[in-house]
Amino acid sequence: MDDPRATVHSLTRHSLGPIRPVKAPPAHVDRAMRPEDAFRATLLDCLAQITANAAALRTGRSVEGLHQLRVAFRRLDTALDGFGKEFTQTWLEELRGRAKVLNGRFSLARDLDVFTEKLLADPPRWGVREGLTQLKARAETARTVAWEKVSECLTGGDFERLIDDVAALASSQLPLTRDQRLPRAARRMLDRQSKRVKKRGKVAASRREGDLHRLRIGLKKLRYTCEFFAPLYPRKKVGRYLKNLRALQNHLGDLNDVANVRTVVGGLVRDKSKKDDDAYVAGAMVGWYGAQVPSIAKDALKRYRQFRKLKPFWE
Repeated sequence: MDDPRATVHSLTRHSLGPIRPVKAPPAHVDRAMRPEDAFRATLLDCLAQITANAAALRTGRSVEGLHQLRVAFRRLDTALDGFGKEFTQTWLEELRGRAKVLNGRFSLARDLDVFTEKLLADPPRWGVREGLTQLKARAETARTVAWEKVSECLTGGDFERLIDDVAALASSQLPLTRDQRLPRAARRMLDRQSKRVKKRGKVAASRREGDLHRLRIGLKKLRYTCEFFAPLYPRKKVGRYLKNLRALQNHLGDLNDVANVRTVVGGLVRDKSKKDDDAYVAGAMVGWYGAQVPSIAKDALKRYRQFRKLKPFWE
């Protein structure tokens, strides 16, 4: 496949590629493509974003670079999952599983980035501000250790092998499906993601955090799938739908902040060998954020009901 994106992974491995964080590129698909070719083009887009941000991270700590690297891995997961089901190629799950493991190794550093730079930088008035300095210091220490793990992962064999395998799959001519019509396959894949969201939306009416989190993940996968196939549909219709989808996804992100506080604070105060002087402020922080859940959940479900009324652009 004569595509310049196919060589990005080897260039950035040697720090010859871009050194700034890179967002997902526009999709490189068109209606004349076969579904197999669209899959390979999507893999190349994911690969380009992964390797470019990995190169940026090798030059030093980059909060945005790590965020975009994790986005790229989630997009790769969505592509392997969606196309794998469409093609009934279950062996893609092995590659998907390896990518998930690697992305999981970056999660703690990302959680601590959000915690220190967003949630602790301008904390709400929970009524207790004493102890923040010590909590921040402990968070920064843990963050440094987590970022060391990120560097180890990016230079490790598991990361290199995954990148090589994704590049090989994207460049192969391995037959994956008999269907030659991309618009028809795209619609089926979009329908599957949309049905998943509707199912999770019904369950999320419980307002339980776990159910709302699964709805948020479903919306994220729907968004990525929409972006994969956006060039096949009228730009205005796609843009309107994605604008509303992103807004809903971002709103549900407030619940993710609550989960982030619980996870990070729990990890920071778990070590009993350390002094518990900051335990009170940590508890106050967790309590304040937890108290916001009911109102956030109520507003999120209201916005979701509004989103459901939108006509999908692919119908």
